Amino acid sequence: MAKERGKTFKLRGMTTFLVIISFIVDTASGIILYVAPPGRIAHWTDWTFWGLDKEEWVAIHTIFGYVLLAIVGLHLYYNWRTFMNFLWDKVRRALNQRWELSVATVISLVVFLGTLWNLPPFSTTMNLGEKAKNSWEESKITPPVPHAENMSLKEFSTIIQVPVEQILGALKSKGYKVENAKQTLGEIAEENGIPPSTLFEVMKAGGVKPTLPETIEGTGLGKKTLEMICTERDFSLDEVLSRLKKHGIDASPTDRLKDVANKLGKKPIEIFRIIKGEGQPI
Repeated sequence: MAKERGKTFKLRGMTTFLVIISFIVDTASGIILYVAPPGRIAHWTDWTFWGLDKEEWVAIHTIFGYVLLAIVGLHLYYNWRTFMNFLWDKVRRALNQRWELSVATVISLVVFLGTLWNLPPFSTTMNLGEKAKNSWEESKITPPVPHAENMSLKEFSTIIQVPVEQILGALKSKGYKVENAKQTLGEIAEENGIPPSTLFEVMKAGGVKPTLPETIEGTGLGKKTLEMICTERDFSLDEVLSRLKKHGIDASPTDRLKDVANKLGKKPIEIFRIIKGEGQPI
């Protein structure tokens, strides 16, 4: 009796489906990470998408990328001779299509260098991603200091210049449980079932008035263009460019803060002070 068709397991069919699934998952997770908030905000607000936090999306994107790479590598291993014959055939044909090969090479070089040198339209693509990420950075959800959720309550109190006893009193007066000042803000927030950002709002509602040091390290400000900074902080772009010009700095609205600083061998915070009108002549 003939064996029923379709009952035999086919490795090639399985690997084909695995490649397709891995490609779809990797593409989807890549798009999600393209517009996801920066890590400091994702952790501060307990951001999730489809029930997964940013670290989980990063893990999925990475692992499925490796699965895709492994399947392709396995396919090449078992079909190496066929692949090499196919490749050499394509190479021979390409050598007979010199114009097509030259144009493809030039396009690839333009894309590579344009991306490396942060030129439009490649910089525009990256800036769109940055704008999507920066849209999360509202004052109410931005951490007071980078990765504050990883600091102990004692460390955090030193940073914001408020006695730890005052913070403990503010939290307990609002009915929140805190074991000791050695706990991190993230641990306290998790124990009380709220994100760290809400915990900080509770502190302020309880009378805590933080004093924060001026810094832009780890805030993502360095990645923003001058135009984006002016829009977010209600600065006049023309005044900012004029102010930079007076300090001998030629900059355009699409220049990123860190790029302007790097050209001058300065720190982004120094350029930011000039933007605000507080900087000294360079």
